[in-house]
Amino acid sequence: MNAPQNPQHWPQQPQQQPGFGNPQQPGYGPPQAGPPQAGPPQAAPPAGPQQAGPQHPGQPGGYGPPGGYGPPQPQPANQQPGFAHPGGYGPQQPPKKKRTGLVIGVLIAVVLLVVASVFGSFYLEYTDDPGGGPGAEPIAQCELSAELRSQAHVSSFRLIQAPTEAEKGMKLSHCAWEQTKGKDGPNPRRLSFLVYDFTKFNTKNDVNLRQAEGNYDSFTSEAAGQQAKTIDGLGDEAIISIPSSPTDLTEVTLVVRKGAVVWNIHYQGRDKGFFTDSEFPIADAEAVARKTAEELTSK
Repeated sequence: MNAPQNPQHWPQQPQQQPGFGNPQQPGYGPPQAGPPQAGPPQAAPPAGPQQAGPQHPGQPGGYGPPGGYGPPQPQPANQQPGFAHPGGYGPQQPPKKKRTGLVIGVLIAVVLLVVASVFGSFYLEYTDDPGGGPGAEPIAQCELSAELRSQAHVSSFRLIQAPTEAEKGMKLSHCAWEQTKGKDGPNPRRLSFLVYDFTKFNTKNDVNLRQAEGNYDSFTSEAAGQQAKTIDGLGDEAIISIPSSPTDLTEVTLVVRKGAVVWNIHYQGRDKGFFTDSEFPIADAEAVARKTAEELTSK
């Protein structure tokens, strides 16, 4: 066996700073320099390959903390201990809530609001009674009996045109009987007539009569092409016609002449419905127009 070598010729290890590195275990590491100890010579370690291991400065060869370990690194404040985010990604965002239900609910509410407003409009119009105030006091040329006004569903008088005060010439009156709100029913009706009085048109009665006859003929020519028929026994001559009108309206026109006076009577109306209005029987309209002519010509 070979004698131990002089320690002074051993490779020098970097010196440890105080307080760092691993403490030397007794009996390990290179012998320290010092006076030679008396005693028998120490046997040299057997020759052979040494197991290589990571070397760390300041620590004995082959010893120290395993490679890749070190003091713990600080973690982000928003990161839970023991978990790390995948490389290149940030914190996981919560899934966004779908608003499909909210959108559908808003659309349904809008549709219901529109439908309710439409039905409300129809309902208010259907339940609202037509007409206005009681009207004015009728003049003598426009007076009608209470029975006729009730039959025609009119009670409010309005004088559209009063006759002239001149001593000579034709005197024209325009009378209108309309409805009083809350009194004459829910279905609109209107009765109006014009009075053409030629009795004082001229000092000669035959001239006045011819003027009235010509006035009557002008109205009958206007009725050509319409549903018209003459009425016997009413004044000197009379004709009733049904003008062309919308399907939801009933109206009749009756022209009657007696002597030098001509009356042009017009009656119209409709029956209300919730969605659409409709016409009322034409026979009822003819009956009102004929009774009006009878009362006017009897004065």
